[in-house]
Amino acid sequence: MPAINVNIQPEVIHWALSQTQESKLGDKLMKNIKHWLDGTKTPTFNQIEDFSKKSNIPLGYFFLQTPPKEYIPLLEYRTVDSIQSANPSRNLIDTIHEMEAVQDWMISYRKDMGFDVLPIVGSMKGSTDITAIVDKIRADLELDKAWFEKCNNIPNAFNYMRGLLEENGIVVMMNGVVNKNTHRALNVEEFRAFTLVNEWAPLIFINAADSQGARLFSLFHEIVHIWLGEDDLYNDVRNSPDSMKQIEFICNAVAGELMVPQKIFLYKWNQTAAEDLFQRIKTISKYFLCSEIVIARKALDNKKITKSAYDQIVENALNAYKAAKENKESGGNYYNTMTSRLDRCFIRALCESINMGRTSYTEAYRLTNTSRKTFSEVADRLGGAEW
Repeated sequence: MPAINVNIQPEVIHWALSQTQESKLGDKLMKNIKHWLDGTKTPTFNQIEDFSKKSNIPLGYFFLQTPPKEYIPLLEYRTVDSIQSANPSRNLIDTIHEMEAVQDWMISYRKDMGFDVLPIVGSMKGSTDITAIVDKIRADLELDKAWFEKCNNIPNAFNYMRGLLEENGIVVMMNGVVNKNTHRALNVEEFRAFTLVNEWAPLIFINAADSQGARLFSLFHEIVHIWLGEDDLYNDVRNSPDSMKQIEFICNAVAGELMVPQKIFLYKWNQTAAEDLFQRIKTISKYFLCSEIVIARKALDNKKITKSAYDQIVENALNAYKAAKENKESGGNYYNTMTSRLDRCFIRALCESINMGRTSYTEAYRLTNTSRKTFSEVADRLGGAEW
């Protein structure tokens, strides 16, 4: 069968190139692209299809007369302004769209089932009183000041908090790749988490490619955004106060107090006074089940350490994370990974909707990135109803 040549606008090709890394396209495709742009060759349909797959850009976009204008409202709520966040990757865009689909389904489900709106959403909107916000969140979640003493480690602490949020109607999703494509890893440098605020079904997404301690802080940071009633794209890797909006200072301060209460921190700091500074930070972080960066920030705010010491602790922690990530072995239990990505309330709602005949299995597979073979096992592990 002869190859079918297609007419693709050069502007669209230039735009597509700006959306992906050339290394992912391969030398052969890049050589063809250069010929298409200088007019010496015309692409075939198969070549454009290959370009689409390797760049993760929808095939239909290539046949437009002008580059598509993708409006991503969430980008307006990024924590730190940067060139990278202003030009989001396909991985981030596709993840946002995937979570929007989950949220849209959950909103429709709760409305159809007669649920009330969640009073916690936006309940502290406009407030700048750190103490008042902390007290309100603790009261709403029934969160003890020393809640971390109930947990054994950071993953356990994360799951404990995730459970409290799910009990209060907040959808918490997590993934380190797009859908289940291990070749499309999410980049922590681009974003750590985001929140889609809605009074029916607020949704928090955590980037699982991040360290365990960072995930926990991101979760608390996004919790505050829900109570303040504002969306968030959390893309601050190094805690950059000079480029933060006021709401981000508030969210970080509230998150820090919820994780590490001031009075308990000062007591633990004095209790470990004889230790080396870096060892002291590590010891205290283990008690509070959080990252060393969170403790260092608390120490800095309380004038217990210098800014240079804080910067060094942050740098050490980031380097340790990168080294651990490079040495981490791939693999793991498939079902454990799948269940960690999904929200229990969402799965239970899906199963109930399936039982009622309101949602098809095909729709459930699409929303959960599962298949006929795997959905039942994943749903069973997350407490889904029998059918």
